[in-house]
Amino acid sequence: MCLRKSGVESDAAAAISSAFGALPRSDELVGAGIDSPLFWSLGGDRAADRLIRGQIRRLGAPASAGTVQHVNSLRGACLVQGVLAAHLLRKAVSSVRITEAHPKALLWLAGAASAVRPVRSISLAEVRAFIACETEGLSEHERDAALAAVGAWAMLVRPAGWRDLVLDEPDPFVPVPPVEYWMPEPVPASHPAAGAPASARR
Repeated sequence: MCLRKSGVESDAAAAISSAFGALPRSDELVGAGIDSPLFWSLGGDRAADRLIRGQIRRLGAPASAGTVQHVNSLRGACLVQGVLAAHLLRKAVSSVRITEAHPKALLWLAGAASAVRPVRSISLAEVRAFIACETEGLSEHERDAALAAVGAWAMLVRPAGWRDLVLDEPDPFVPVPPVEYWMPEPVPASHPAAGAPASARR
């Protein structure tokens, strides 16, 4: 193999454009290698990952699990588990509407989190305007799951001050279409309601 050209780009579209730009007109693209999980198992660890992890461990890799991460680990989950969840939801209920959610960002946009009030210190009990249920003893992950449900509520109810951010994307690639991404407009820092959850300001 001979390296003709190399470079760094800020996003996938620019990288693909540069790669095709480096390809002489007389040449034909016949293969590509992409450093990212491009397939995954619906449950458990991928067999390919187990194989490679075991091989590099035997070769002396000190942190094989960190080098070849489990897709169900926290970082791997951020990449693929949401897509898998959407796939399984649609398989079970084809008409279900699905929104992306970002609970920690929601706390910021709603004015609950601030520079002096970090997200990790906010319990669900403190955002009762969003959730009316018994919330004592919930973990941070449970709180975030409940806040994701708030996004689904907004998708269905379309309250004032919320919008679908997918509409801002010019050409999104959606593995499990269609999806939405409902989030509130941010509260201006000078607004008297800053610090109150968005749904409490209606």
